[in-house]
Amino acid sequence: MIFRIITIALILFLTGCSFFRKADISNLEKFEIGISYFNDKKYQKSKEIFNEILEDEQGTNIALESTYFLARTLYELDEFDEASYNFNYFSMFSKDIEKVEFSQFMKSKCAFDQSLPYNKDQSLSLYAISIIQEFLDNFPYSIHKDEAYNMIVDLRNRIGRKNFEAGRLYLKKKMYDSALYYFDIIIDEFYDTIYYDEALVSYIFSYIVMNEYDKGKSFFEMVKSNFKDQKKLAEAEQILKDYKDGLGISGLYRLYK
Repeated sequence: MIFRIITIALILFLTGCSFFRKADISNLEKFEIGISYFNDKKYQKSKEIFNEILEDEQGTNIALESTYFLARTLYELDEFDEASYNFNYFSMFSKDIEKVEFSQFMKSKCAFDQSLPYNKDQSLSLYAISIIQEFLDNFPYSIHKDEAYNMIVDLRNRIGRKNFEAGRLYLKKKMYDSALYYFDIIIDEFYDTIYYDEALVSYIFSYIVMNEYDKGKSFFEMVKSNFKDQKKLAEAEQILKDYKDGLGISGLYRLYK
């Protein structure tokens, strides 16, 4: 063991020398150097080593293992597209179930890490949800399932917020049909997000400021048992009561802006 460590250290020293020739060491030795660089968080150097091995080797165990560690290296370098590709490639050909599971989880993380804040386009978030859900379907008992599930929750809340903010914007502009459209998306598709109750209240409020009390009241009766937050339920009831008691539209806007 001591001899092995000394050998790797010597090779690492020689790789830094100008007279070092690549042909002097085998790909197995290069692989060990790459692992050493990876463990030392010298990711740029480990990337170079694993790429060098993959230029020489194809279809071998060393090549497959180099692909795995190249993927992990690329992830640490925030090169998510390339990392995802290599994790997926490794998963297709490896028989190491634990590493395949981890690779598929990391592919999910690559997709998650590329998703954008709520106020940006959310197509990447939708894509990430599909990739993460595929991982959960394939590995339902994975040790990474909780983290994967939390990523989905985060992404769905992100999309929920985007739709909610869009609805609020149209509500302020008094473009009620457009506001209802976005609140409806949350109610129908993102009912598990933290914006669901807010969307219910805003949906009712939209009907009220449109002078469509009966529609607002009917909708409230239909969904009142769905409220998760009793404060939001009370807020919806108060909106209906205030309108019925004669509070004008401008007054409602001041109270529920």
